[in-house]
Amino acid sequence: MACGASPVDRLLQDLRYAVRTLVRNPVVTVTAVLSLALGIGANTTMFTVINTLFLNPIPASRPSELVALFALDAKNPTRFGSLLPLSYPNLQDYRERNEVLTDLAGYSGPLALRMSAALGNVEPERVFAQLVTANYFDVLGIAPAAGRLFLRDEDRTPGAHPVVVIAHSLWQRRFGATPAVVGRTIALNRRVFTIVGVAPEGFKGVTSMFGPEIWAPSMAAPGLLPRQFGDWLHERGSVVFNTVGRLKAAVTREQAEASFKAIARGLEQAYPESNKGRSISLLPIAEATIFPGMRSAMMFGAAVLMTIVAAVLLIACSNVANLLLARATARRQELAVRVALGAGRARLVRQLLTESLLLGVIGGGVGLLVGIWGRNLLWSFRPAVVANNFVALRLDGRVFLFTCLLAIASSVVIGLIPALRASRPDVVGVLKEEAGTTAGTRRAGRLRRALVVAQVAMSLVALVVAGLFLRNIQQAFTVDLGYDPKPLSVLSANPGQAGYAQPRAEQFYRSARERVATIPGVASVSWAANQPLWASVYRRLIVEGREPQEKSDAMLTLAHTVDVGYFSTIGVALRAGRDFVAADRAGTVSVAIVNETMATRYWPDQDPIGRRFRFDTDTQPREIVGVVKTIKYQTIGEAPQPAVYVPLSQNYADAMVVYVRSAGSPASTLQAVERELRAIDPEMPLENGATVVDVLDQSLWMMKLAAGLLGVFGALALSLASVGLYGVMAHTVGQRQREIGLRLALGADRAAVLRLVLTEVGALVAIGVAIGLACSAMASRGLASLLFGLSPIDPVAFGGASLLLAAVAFAAGYLPARRASRLDPVIALRTG
Repeated sequence: MACGASPVDRLLQDLRYAVRTLVRNPVVTVTAVLSLALGIGANTTMFTVINTLFLNPIPASRPSELVALFALDAKNPTRFGSLLPLSYPNLQDYRERNEVLTDLAGYSGPLALRMSAALGNVEPERVFAQLVTANYFDVLGIAPAAGRLFLRDEDRTPGAHPVVVIAHSLWQRRFGATPAVVGRTIALNRRVFTIVGVAPEGFKGVTSMFGPEIWAPSMAAPGLLPRQFGDWLHERGSVVFNTVGRLKAAVTREQAEASFKAIARGLEQAYPESNKGRSISLLPIAEATIFPGMRSAMMFGAAVLMTIVAAVLLIACSNVANLLLARATARRQELAVRVALGAGRARLVRQLLTESLLLGVIGGGVGLLVGIWGRNLLWSFRPAVVANNFVALRLDGRVFLFTCLLAIASSVVIGLIPALRASRPDVVGVLKEEAGTTAGTRRAGRLRRALVVAQVAMSLVALVVAGLFLRNIQQAFTVDLGYDPKPLSVLSANPGQAGYAQPRAEQFYRSARERVATIPGVASVSWAANQPLWASVYRRLIVEGREPQEKSDAMLTLAHTVDVGYFSTIGVALRAGRDFVAADRAGTVSVAIVNETMATRYWPDQDPIGRRFRFDTDTQPREIVGVVKTIKYQTIGEAPQPAVYVPLSQNYADAMVVYVRSAGSPASTLQAVERELRAIDPEMPLENGATVVDVLDQSLWMMKLAAGLLGVFGALALSLASVGLYGVMAHTVGQRQREIGLRLALGADRAAVLRLVLTEVGALVAIGVAIGLACSAMASRGLASLLFGLSPIDPVAFGGASLLLAAVAFAAGYLPARRASRLDPVIALRTG
């Protein structure tokens, strides 16, 4: 090339040469592109998830100005931590006394409702809705896609304005995206609401994961909420409203938090029973799109997955680097000639890096397609019952930029070391070489073997982590829930949604219990307000007899409404006192049963029977008549929680779950239970029928999804490492062909040659496994909090992963070893 050629001309020449080189070696090129595509695609898939959950701002105007208020209760943390939502009365007080925000809005968590286009629809659809203050959309700066949003007057009087805004997805799915939807009516829990607007496309609320498809004013709460949820609009103990506010100009988050802390101190003095010990924490809205207590756990899980896919990419890069080193070895005479003719090192490095950059770009493009496919596959695994409510995994500019940067970085990683080594050939040695290897070739061989060891170690870490999660799923089904789930089935019934008043609903509960008890194979039956592992009602509890200064130090406690026979039905042991009986009815002494954790916490070394307490909304105390074993209430891995049970006969609930213990198959019994309930009322809303084992299985869907992903990534890492090992050993056999031929010619048997090559394979695998086990032991300790009673150094996971890796690695190494043992000595000596 002429010395005066421009940089563009030189670049084009390098690109043309790189293309010719890649086309001349199709096997190497395809292998390299596929390796990079799989590694980059896995990373793109996971980054799409992280981008959606943690990095994408909510679809709001100027999201950097938005903040979220949380009640801070360090003394009484729930399983979600010390940050809690606000009660509606407290939210109103903060709004009225606020001086640092332009406005403050509130919104509830998603509520499961039954929607039909009109009353009388026999097949209502289950939807999730959210109660919001009328200024919710205004604070976010959201404009409607059709119609309008809420007016302030529509959120002043309970039940006065039954209006809703629907999500764009619901508008398309149920109403054909017609503008005429504005003004139409729908029935929610048999109450008629008018659609006044449609939210913009993609808006699911202040969430990056799971949002509603319907929004209703907060004043619609009395008509939509089950009775056992309490009076959200007036009870300061009902902490159910999340918040979003917009900072005023020139006000910092720290200044705003200080202002709200001062308001919190005033509320603590004014309402000690509900606000004692509670302060305020102010977070950027980006940190509140997932509830803070869950966010940290999800970020940790995402970090684990991202670390594994990063290891997959490093293994893929090691594979390609090995291929390029092998190819550079094969081209050593060509490169030596170019150096002898005056080519500079920088020129050679640039040429070789251009080849690796081209590989990286092609691999990145294919990897993006793999990532899109992986994203679609992952999206298909969301639970069907809430499929319409998940925020779509976003493929935006940030994902494309990530993939591009990853492709460029991969190009540098795979190409730099081979380029630097190949650009410094031993010119004299290479040009004189007729057979054998130069010192540079031997150094390149050592580097390739070192890369294989690293691949084996990284793939073992990926396999061990995947094994731990898979074992964790297995272990979850052996965790003691406090009762045996196998003979149990459940079915939810909602008389409140069917329009039943209290007397009729109570009669339904009694009739259903009597009819179900007559089903052949049913051992016992009872009612409870919650599905297994779905306890969600926390109440503030005040224990009678405490010191006066602590009397208002109410403690958060799980509260459950259950019917007579509940404990014997699910198989929870009574530790002291008695069970609820038919005589515990309205108008008699209010009674309660507590679990062992609560008894130990409040009355250590004392008999709790006969002790009294009250919830912060009670006017009369409740007397403890029994103590039961502590069970799992919300998650399989939870620490023991205090809990209170109150009888249905004294605490009416308009939605309950029937629990049935069967002597035979609980799944078969469940069908008969539904028939009996339908016989009482064919229009009764019944849903969530399942065996308790199935409920347990469904509760693990996120853990199972993570385990599945880790399993796929572990298998991918193992496959790439095996390909790398095969490539290195095949190249080694090729380089040592003359030596092997000489051994055979001198009388070595073919089995000895086979052992020779397999010994080298074994050494590489053994070193990689040793390093991998040490790294796995360190990594697994960080996963201890995610494991259900499983040791982080689980011998099954570690041993199984090691044996699997060794078996696959030896299979990959056996093929080159077998080929070496079958060489014809004459041909090997002539061509080696």
